[in-house]
Amino acid sequence: MNKKYEGIGFFNDFLLNLMKNYKKNSEPQIVNFRELVPQITNMDRHTHFIHAYPAKLLQQIPYFFLNNDIFSKEGDTILDTFCGTGTVLLEASISNRNAIGVDVNPLASLIAKTKTSKQSITSLENKLKDIQQLFKEYQSSKKKFYIPNITNINHWYSKQTIRKLSKIKHIVDNIEETEIKNFFQVIFSTCCRKYSYSDPRISVPVRINEEKFPEGHSLREAATKHLNFIKKNEIYEFFIEQSKKNISRLKNYQNSTMVNTNEVSIYNTDIKSINESVIPNDTLQMILTSPPYVSAQKYIRASSLSLQWLELHDDNLASLDKQSIGREHFSPSVYKQLHVTGFNNIDDILLKIYKKNKLRAYITYTYLIEMQQTLQKSFKLLKSNGYFVMVIGNNTIAGYEFLTYKYLIEIAESIGFKTELVLIDDIKSRGLMTKRNKTASVISREYIIVFKK
Repeated sequence: MNKKYEGIGFFNDFLLNLMKNYKKNSEPQIVNFRELVPQITNMDRHTHFIHAYPAKLLQQIPYFFLNNDIFSKEGDTILDTFCGTGTVLLEASISNRNAIGVDVNPLASLIAKTKTSKQSITSLENKLKDIQQLFKEYQSSKKKFYIPNITNINHWYSKQTIRKLSKIKHIVDNIEETEIKNFFQVIFSTCCRKYSYSDPRISVPVRINEEKFPEGHSLREAATKHLNFIKKNEIYEFFIEQSKKNISRLKNYQNSTMVNTNEVSIYNTDIKSINESVIPNDTLQMILTSPPYVSAQKYIRASSLSLQWLELHDDNLASLDKQSIGREHFSPSVYKQLHVTGFNNIDDILLKIYKKNKLRAYITYTYLIEMQQTLQKSFKLLKSNGYFVMVIGNNTIAGYEFLTYKYLIEIAESIGFKTELVLIDDIKSRGLMTKRNKTASVISREYIIVFKK
């Protein structure tokens, strides 16, 4: 490792220099976070890989912003307003900061809780032995187990897979200790996706089809390999293997935070409506988050198989999706008229989009209004002189380049934030979809904006 990168001192100096250069000309500064943080050579660090999830934040970004004492210090409290599966929370905990995470997706919240759990490793190992014994007992059992109401279940699973998944669900559901149950639910969730006919290359469930590709094509070979993997139906063995891997990951995380006194709290709710009794105003030193993009990811749909198997949401998934920022489904009655934000630059582009695609204009308008509400809430939660670090990307909407970062800066500054720094990372920092729909194209680069209250 190059010694110039070691220690907090380098990050302090590097940040101060970036902020100094930005103040000179207000031009975004180019960085490459992978080169900036060469300490991270193995992405399967600690518990980052306990469960797949779309558009995960690059680990180097929170590592960089948490391993300096300019924006926060050990013992401070960090919030991620869109925490997903807890990348920021995990890095905050390792850097000995208290962490709070908020996310509307129950699956994401479950994974984040497990990722940062201090649950006894011995208890997990003992419970796994119990589960293995039950697997043996159920191996030849013809007993029928409860199957939750899963949309088009026979489209996504073979009958043999459904039987085995229902048995695993029965075992996991009957674990009494909440944290232990959470841990094994996360592994069960991985099985639900891994053993489905859903194409592993695509984040949202789309049935895999090897016939789409000609003989000898690499994608056809990959599809055939996945279908053969499902046919083997070694779900019990896979569950045990993943359990051992995740126990080892959790052990590594706990060892790395053994001397730390930080706390991690996770709330499955909407940050805009969170009560002051849960997170009091003027108490946070830093908010570090990566909000959804306009139409960028369908997080609820991507989680739908696991959400239904685990029964993590009482109502239908459509009602859960309505809580998500960046959603796309609206009634024609609400988007037939042009809606404006009151910001001239933003409303000019909204009008252009509206003339081409009324729905896309309303999706964009709703996204900006809800991000404005999120920024207003964040401003209240931060201490005076606290920092808000946001990772966001531009994209193309209805053929127009949509400068999301510029529009969010304008909104944030109207609330009272001061823009301290804007960075560009040309290498995508999250696993984004390569193609989403005909009117919202791929994201080319990501911006990291640093605001100060």
